[in-house]
Amino acid sequence: MSTGTTLGSELRDFYTQESARIKNEFLTSGNGRVAVQARTALVESIAVRLWKQIVSVDEGGPNDLALVAVGGFGRKWMFPQSDVDILFLHSADKSEREYKDAIRKFSQEMWDLRLRLSPSTRKLSECEKFDADNPEFTISLLDCRFLAGDLALFSRLSNSIPNLVVKQAKPLVQRLAEITRVRHGKFGDTVFHLEPNLKDAPGGLRDYNVAHWLSLISAMELQRDWPKDENQLPVTIRKQFEAALEFLMSVRCFLHFRHNRDDNTLTWEAQNDAASQKVGTRAAVADLSAADWMRIYFGNARAISRVCVKLLEESPATRPSLFGQFQHLQARLSNPEFSVVDGMIFVQQTDALRDPDALLRMFRFQARHGLTLSSTTEIQIERALPELAANPPEGVEAWHTLQEILVAPHAADALRAMHSLHVLTLFLPELAGIDSLVVRDYSHRYTVDEHTSSRSKTCISCGSRNRNGTNAMPNCSRSSNSRTCCISLCCSMTPGRR
Repeated sequence: MSTGTTLGSELRDFYTQESARIKNEFLTSGNGRVAVQARTALVESIAVRLWKQIVSVDEGGPNDLALVAVGGFGRKWMFPQSDVDILFLHSADKSEREYKDAIRKFSQEMWDLRLRLSPSTRKLSECEKFDADNPEFTISLLDCRFLAGDLALFSRLSNSIPNLVVKQAKPLVQRLAEITRVRHGKFGDTVFHLEPNLKDAPGGLRDYNVAHWLSLISAMELQRDWPKDENQLPVTIRKQFEAALEFLMSVRCFLHFRHNRDDNTLTWEAQNDAASQKVGTRAAVADLSAADWMRIYFGNARAISRVCVKLLEESPATRPSLFGQFQHLQARLSNPEFSVVDGMIFVQQTDALRDPDALLRMFRFQARHGLTLSSTTEIQIERALPELAANPPEGVEAWHTLQEILVAPHAADALRAMHSLHVLTLFLPELAGIDSLVVRDYSHRYTVDEHTSSRSKTCISCGSRNRNGTNAMPNCSRSSNSRTCCISLCCSMTPGRR
């Protein structure tokens, strides 16, 4: 028996045993990050052993060729059924010809181990250029990591990436934004699917990556080098963002082990099993229904989606050429309470949003002018929520302002923002019952509250002006009547609930 056959058999047994161990430990602990890190280390150790056996026995050899982890493998995100993204990096054509057979054999051995290898081969000069037709490759290099071979060659690649990003930041971000928006569009631009895909849908792991890449590109532009801190997100949102990642990691590991394939869809059956096993929520004491567990999922997905969308909105590179002229006009909308910068609303006084009336006036301002809230403003609202919950808005004035929101031109956008930030239920506690509510039927794709939001643009007419200019809600100035009108409006947009 040849040495190669012996090594292949040994590695196959080793991979099978270690994979079983990782699975058993996950089923016991429920810790997805630990499982992902363990499989990353396992695959890396196998790749390095094969490299030494097939390509070069020298520690740092051969010259002019390096084995580089990219994509999910590069960022150490090897889920149970993830592809193995690797780059064979050459210095020139000579090494590509010289090691062609060795690379083919190396790849075959990886496939024989049932590792789903996703290889690419590039010369260093090719990696130093941005290909607008293949932006995914440049993006994958943002997660590059050395595995074996010529370390000096890899260092040249690593040192060239910040220069490439600085030169091509605008087209790179534009293409990344375009890819992301197309992907979001396939899922209706919402996280609230009855059976969501936790990798590609809005609020999924892909959105986490997009947020990471956008913040990394921004840091490279400023520092013209790799930033020392891998996490470039603001400290104010980092804790919630990372907690959401921990949850999604555990859920994806659960799905991969459950299906024994790269299946990332939370079907109704998978939701039942995840709830019974308390996946991602092992600290919870009480039993969870599938609907309750899905509310936890949507909460985490919403946290990731908001960060991703805000970074896309606030990136200058993603704005059209006429945006500068338009934002100049919008800036004139600023007043003593609210300022408008780049089409986003900022609060003039930091603590102003602790006042329920001021908060409502801000959403009225948004509903009238079609603006978005800045990430800074959203953080201020989240910080004020506990105080607002203890002192909820009430009285005729509050309901009159809410009525004005409902009849404004951009009421649907304002209501969606209020719902996303958990403000709407402060005014209408009755709506808490449909928040992230999953009603299982084959007639709808989304949760009850998402159907409410998605229908708002057509149903908002019950709170808008008629064609003859008269108000369609003329008698809703009193608190009790306004409340009834608002609840009726939302219920009219809710499928299957009256």
